Amino acid sequence: MTVVGNTYLTLKDKFAQKENGGMAKAIIDILSQTNSVIEDAVVRECNEGSTHKTTVRNGLPDVEFRKFYQGVTASKGEYTQITDTTGMLEVYSQVDKALADLEGDTAQFRVNEAQAFLESMNNTVQENIFYGSKKTNPAGFDGLSVRYDKISSDKNSIGYRVLDGGGKGNTNTSIWFITWGELHTHLLYPKGSQLGFVHEDKGAQTALDADGNMYEVYRDHYKWDVGMSVRDFRSSARIANIDVTALDSEEAADLIKLMIEAYHRIKRFAKTGKTVIYCNDTIETYLHFQAINKANVNLSIENFAGQPIVSFMGIPIKCADQIRNNEKAIVKS
Repeated sequence: MTVVGNTYLTLKDKFAQKENGGMAKAIIDILSQTNSVIEDAVVRECNEGSTHKTTVRNGLPDVEFRKFYQGVTASKGEYTQITDTTGMLEVYSQVDKALADLEGDTAQFRVNEAQAFLESMNNTVQENIFYGSKKTNPAGFDGLSVRYDKISSDKNSIGYRVLDGGGKGNTNTSIWFITWGELHTHLLYPKGSQLGFVHEDKGAQTALDADGNMYEVYRDHYKWDVGMSVRDFRSSARIANIDVTALDSEEAADLIKLMIEAYHRIKRFAKTGKTVIYCNDTIETYLHFQAINKANVNLSIENFAGQPIVSFMGIPIKCADQIRNNEKAIVKS
């Protein structure tokens, strides 16, 4: 169960290998700074255009011992083919040309002015990683909550990787153990594309103000084609039904116990990936308080990439603002 400092390539790593100049670097820096998931997520090219087909094993073949001169029966594993899609996210930004030309670095000024647009794209992608649903938005992609949406005692099912925090109603949140890797969970970009994220400098354009008068602007087009594949559901887990209104009460979920359970349910299958724990700031703050309690030996404050981060069993815990506090409780199947 590898953590920060592994050899897997993230979107930021792949952008760093491209010779797109300072502007592209500034863009991806903004994306990674405002999205903790993008810092960690492994990316992979789709194998069929804008879609990606994977075969998931959901049953092992039967094997048996044999005696001399005695045969064995033929067997095979059980597999399910899954097709994941990418969605197209786009936005245009523009700045007054005269204002931009006053700056020493016009390109950097344009990126700075576009930061709000980039953060909005970033927030949308992170929101969809956790809550995306093609049923409600066919143009997007299915996120983790759509997949880890049942609680089950069947060890071979995805529902076994969903733990119940005991909350009812719709004042709940989740803690996610996500293992990134090509054999685990990874983001997708269309086959033959530039990692899914494209910036196009439209140059100087003529725009109209509110009164219909013309003026010159610099216009930029940002496009992000992105999807997600859960190659092996056994290496990630969700602690659901955590009632945020009860965290400081006697009815509070025992988060440490649940995190230990989640850890042991995935550890055998997560060995070849990079596991990161994600929660929102409400839970992150709560766990930070728990970490300074010397009795909680499983939680600690460690340095990852020079930053102090609360960790659990050596796995970094990161804040993902898009994880909600108003999740509807999941019922046991």
